[in-house]
Amino acid sequence: MADRAFSMAQDHAPWKTGTAWWVTGIEAIVLVLIGLFLLLAPASAAGLLLQLIALAILIQSVLQIVAGIQAAPGAAVAYEMVQAGIGATVGLLVALRGLLVPTLDVNSARVILGLGLLAYAIVGVAGALLHRGEGESWMSPVITALLLVILALVLLTSGDSAGLDRVSLLGWISIIGGVVLLVLAWMAHKRQAA
Repeated sequence: MADRAFSMAQDHAPWKTGTAWWVTGIEAIVLVLIGLFLLLAPASAAGLLLQLIALAILIQSVLQIVAGIQAAPGAAVAYEMVQAGIGATVGLLVALRGLLVPTLDVNSARVILGLGLLAYAIVGVAGALLHRGEGESWMSPVITALLLVILALVLLTSGDSAGLDRVSLLGWISIIGGVVLLVLAWMAHKRQAA
């Protein structure tokens, strides 16, 4: 069951040429809805934000590790495994900080998550640009890495006093990222229609 779900997720990544336009559209709508939640309920969202980001990066990294184990060895897989290792370590540490490191405060967790996202984005875009397959677009991995870098910088520059302002900024970033994915979905729809 997990293999089938992972296979579907891999097959429908927004940067894959054969990805159905409506899958990217759904991802875009989810991203816009998250952004609206961050904008409309910043106090509620602020408490959950670090855990949700860490959990998302942890799940993505675990899926990458499973795919890397199943894939044929190669340079692209090596980059993906390094990226997944960074994401899994940071995601696990921040998402389960209360259990794993009870003395880790919120500000330290925010810095760890920010630095981890920077490393995750840099390794991911390097691997995508150096070892992308035929028919794979370079644009989406770069856009994803850019959004991760912006998120990391927002996390690294935020403090207790700027927390709610940063949640609103993250909301706007999420909405803009969703709009970019909507544009990619529209472009894919036009390509498939032609």
